[in-house]
Amino acid sequence: MINDVKVALGSIVGSITALQHANGAGRIFELYVMTGIARALQKRGYNVWIQRSDGSRVKPTDTNRRFVQRAGAPTGVAPKTQGANNASSIVFQRVANDAWEILNGVQFEGRSSAYHEIDLAIIPESVANALRSLPAGGIPKGRPRVSIECKDVGTNGSVDEMRAFIARLYDLTLLGAHHPHLGVRGAARAIHPNAPAGRMHGPAVTYWNENRRTLNVIARRTGFAPGAARLTGYHAVAPYQAITVGSTNATQLMDDVAEWIYTKGY
Repeated sequence: MINDVKVALGSIVGSITALQHANGAGRIFELYVMTGIARALQKRGYNVWIQRSDGSRVKPTDTNRRFVQRAGAPTGVAPKTQGANNASSIVFQRVANDAWEILNGVQFEGRSSAYHEIDLAIIPESVANALRSLPAGGIPKGRPRVSIECKDVGTNGSVDEMRAFIARLYDLTLLGAHHPHLGVRGAARAIHPNAPAGRMHGPAVTYWNENRRTLNVIARRTGFAPGAARLTGYHAVAPYQAITVGSTNATQLMDDVAEWIYTKGY
């Protein structure tokens, strides 16, 4: 799996790129899904690049071509003043001045003020840049446009696992009616800070609507226990199982995420 990630990174950058990955269950699995989605976006004509934690782009001519996966406990977005050695991300763009960032293992703040880790999250690059510009970095408040939970475990996904993911998304959802009570600056948004205006980032009216205008995925190396998938329809969670290197299911997952992004016009 590490080999596949390295090949994908080289394809994205356009040159051989070193990988500094974190130890721990599922971390390489997350990178495998992350880089696979990036390559699927490339095939659809997106400009895709690796970004260092200080906001600089990794170019094929750079002497230090490296992707860093953050180790340790999940955190927010690191400040650019700390330099380029914190967690790298992947950025993609099809429309001018409208770039999106794929983050790995970043915490998001919910309405309860609790922090929730999302394994793979896609947010406007403007949000990540705003946090990088803060002296201590920061944690985005609200819900990613795409949220992917990665499970590289040998047992099948339980009903409780599905419930936990749905509950996390529930707390991260900022509806229009919530904003007077959230203490966030500026106009109502689905995610803060500094999300661009317009249809993509204005808050939804109901949870049902927000569930369907975002993409929410559980990707598992194994399968799902009976009953777990029953929760997916109403809450609009897409379950993907048997995700292994080179499998048809893995290709389907990566293509489906990229196609969803492309169809939505991001």
